Amino acid sequence: MQSASTEDIRERCSISTIVFWGYAPVDEKALGRIAQAGIDRIELLESPEQFDMADRDSMRGFAAMCRRAGVSIAAYHAHKVKPTGMGSGDLEKLTDACKRQIETLQEAGGDFWASHARMVDDSVFRLHENLIRFVEGTRVRLGIENFIQPGLWVKDRLAFLKKLDHPQLGLLLDIGHVRDESGRNPMTIPGGSADILDLCAGRLVHVHLHGFKDGVDHHPPLCQGDGIQWQELMRGLWKTDYRGYLNFESQGLPHHEGSIGKMGEMPEKIAAMLR
Repeated sequence: MQSASTEDIRERCSISTIVFWGYAPVDEKALGRIAQAGIDRIELLESPEQFDMADRDSMRGFAAMCRRAGVSIAAYHAHKVKPTGMGSGDLEKLTDACKRQIETLQEAGGDFWASHARMVDDSVFRLHENLIRFVEGTRVRLGIENFIQPGLWVKDRLAFLKKLDHPQLGLLLDIGHVRDESGRNPMTIPGGSADILDLCAGRLVHVHLHGFKDGVDHHPPLCQGDGIQWQELMRGLWKTDYRGYLNFESQGLPHHEGSIGKMGEMPEKIAAMLR
């Protein structure tokens, strides 16, 4: 395992705009707080009441605002994209909207797009087959996220990815959503992170990182009572040569205070974990 400097790690870090979700608009002032914390990339959470990720004019203006604030868009989290059970007409409209989202992501300089997808069926397969063809020849990677419900676990997502088997489609590993047969989160158990990362080998393209406390995720990382085995997780990511973003997805107010500052401290703390 190779060590890494704080600055090397900082260059790979991003913060999800979920930190503002439900209490503050994602505006220039809010984004400036992320830059002030020392992280200059964001993962943009789909928020149609504020901006349209499928609209070129909307996103050009938003990307310009990001630049003024000192951050750039690294990724889109299209959490409202849930094609399960869609008929062909609705699926065609959704596919077109997702393609436009990916186009505006590319124009903003980002390179990762992921949906929630939910339970896999024919419509989920068809959507991702179409999006794979759309991104071929670009640097964009697509992801599908794991969840706590049976059928949406890491092993289930990997089975889906194996069937499509494309280098630009992979797993978005959310460390708070991982569960085992007993209902525990393996990322909180010594040795559990290594087992999950071994399972994901070759398919892991993105991570959602946050604290996990009392069975609840989206806490600030390393908060009091956080059960995530952070050092084991980070050393495992480096050992497996993970090349994606280190994206922190902690909620802010009214749930947690100081989330942005705590996420901004993580590059230095990760560097110490890797020594």
